[in-house]
Amino acid sequence: MKRLTAIMLMAVIVILLLASCGKNGYNDLHTLFFKDIEKRKEVVAVFEKHESKAATEVKMKSVGEDRYGCTYSCEGDPSAYDTVHFSYDGFHTTKVAFNRCVSGWYNSKHGFLPYTEGSDDPYESRVLNSVDSDDTFIYNNEMYDDVTLTFNGYDKVLHIWTPDDYDPSSDEKYATVYLLDGQVMIYLGFPGETLLKSENADVQVQSMTAATGYQAIVVAVDTFGDAKQDYTRMDELVPDLGELAFEEETKKCGTLLSDFIADTAIPYVQQHYNVYTDALHTSVVGKSLGGLEAFYIALEHPELFGTAGVMSPSFMLYTDESWRSYLSKKSFDKQAPFLYFYSGNEEADNGDVTDEMVARIKEMGYPEDRFVYRREEIGGHETSFWRGIFSEFLNAMVYQGR
Repeated sequence: MKRLTAIMLMAVIVILLLASCGKNGYNDLHTLFFKDIEKRKEVVAVFEKHESKAATEVKMKSVGEDRYGCTYSCEGDPSAYDTVHFSYDGFHTTKVAFNRCVSGWYNSKHGFLPYTEGSDDPYESRVLNSVDSDDTFIYNNEMYDDVTLTFNGYDKVLHIWTPDDYDPSSDEKYATVYLLDGQVMIYLGFPGETLLKSENADVQVQSMTAATGYQAIVVAVDTFGDAKQDYTRMDELVPDLGELAFEEETKKCGTLLSDFIADTAIPYVQQHYNVYTDALHTSVVGKSLGGLEAFYIALEHPELFGTAGVMSPSFMLYTDESWRSYLSKKSFDKQAPFLYFYSGNEEADNGDVTDEMVARIKEMGYPEDRFVYRREEIGGHETSFWRGIFSEFLNAMVYQGR
């Protein structure tokens, strides 16, 4: 009898331990790192829940030091908190997303930027050889494979980033993240550009892999038009859905761009890189006009894209009637792409039209477990907000609401 009681007690303990790991099978706590160019006596991570405003402060431990600064760490609960900022010497950093796809952040000499624990300064190699003394653009960055393909009668460049340990001869597969406005979502060193004007999406993917083990390559698609400016970003990132809501100069080539990515870019990448070919491991993301186009591309090609990052989308270009007419032709089911929506407030960002679109697709039958919406009341139409929230898109891509 005693033995049976002991066995039953042990079973209860095992069940409780498994439950403590959450429904996804991982421990509730996640380790977060902060690297700083200065040697601070004390750094505090302030975790918050953006909806409830609940907050907790955790003193970080010093865990390492090199010539690029000191590294600190602590643990936080991503199920309880979704943002974090760092406080030290009476100063606090900007607020950024906190989730399982974040390794850390770095207060570097270039500014407050994403960081991968264990790496040296990940930005030095990005700024050493990109602009000469006359401010002339010199692109010679070995971190990216530049691939030139033909789109709409002119050249379009894909900047393809692979992790440092990527082995093209290996059978190991990687997910693929397609970036619209790729020329700014990674840092290419254009004259007048700085690291703070980029989402540094490749560094954030590297951070995601370090934190989760989920491996991906990045395909940054230039979307600023052609060299002669016969076609512009406003042409490339606006799909042809009919009559615009107001007069705007655009040739509405977004439909052509969607087909180019589906019929040309994706086949090229899948042929030349060790990537999965299923929709679950293929995503597209953009902001502003790029958010509009990412939404359109994912709905046009659900067989190719399992996730879309729709950040501060320019949905106002078409009327409610136009949107409903377009969406009514789509079949929404459990195979629909997982949509991550983000927007700031109405005055500084596209919060009102994003609110309307989320309500619209919900009303029209889009599966409610196939989208999430992050609304940030203080968010503006700026790179600093998109960079700070980008890991939430990655979290949606990896876990899809699980």
